Amino acid sequence: MSSLDRDTLTEIAEKALTRPSDAMFWDDRLFTTHGAMFHWADNGDDILEESNYLSALALIQGAAGDFADDHVIDGSARHFAFGSLRTIYVQVYEGDVMRCRECDEIAAWAVSRKKHGRRRFLCDSHKDCWEWESERYGLPALAPIKYRPKFTAAFTEAAELAYGLLDYPIIDESDYSEREYERFQSNLNEALEYVQRDFEDDSEQESAAISERAYEGGLGELLGELPDACVDTDKVAAIYREARDAYFTELGNAHLNAPIAGQLALV
Repeated sequence: MSSLDRDTLTEIAEKALTRPSDAMFWDDRLFTTHGAMFHWADNGDDILEESNYLSALALIQGAAGDFADDHVIDGSARHFAFGSLRTIYVQVYEGDVMRCRECDEIAAWAVSRKKHGRRRFLCDSHKDCWEWESERYGLPALAPIKYRPKFTAAFTEAAELAYGLLDYPIIDESDYSEREYERFQSNLNEALEYVQRDFEDDSEQESAAISERAYEGGLGELLGELPDACVDTDKVAAIYREARDAYFTELGNAHLNAPIAGQLALV
């Protein structure tokens, strides 16, 4: 059962199904039965947007269960401002939802001429049509009753996730942290490879030892300093050079202080 009330779900549904006026779509279901819930510019560097999108997709598909293929669309399109844009479209109402007899909108009212007569369905905009028709032809009619179409489990889950982001910006902390750390390690390794070009005479073993020393000496603390797991290459270079100087200083001292073969160590 959803933690959101009916009015909130209805408001989210209306917004999700509102078709943009300046776009063409490749699937007739979009903004007809399936509303847009989440977006992600997948060519960008926004780790949080990536994490939220993919986490939401997995949770919504899980909520849809056996209906995931029909109720959830992971769509992709080109956008003039964002380039490649992925969008999660979710079927809002169950397949047997009733629509207005005057148009194709989701019905909001059910009306009939007698208690057990055939019901007809109207949207908010056409509710008065039934009252006008009844008065015109002198037909007895019961008062219209509110029609409440059933939301899909996929939409309910998507709505709760979207609503939750208003209070807290991360859907899955663990997923976000893992992606941030992986991106940081990738950026850090790239920066280290760049600074190591100045020391081509260092062996792979020496470079690895210096990198480990540098990580303990401050590289690891750079995580979270810049957005989207970026690193300051100047800081990386400074920390690495300092670690390299310390490494070779220790190596040199160890060599100079080592006992000479055949010579007794001074006591």
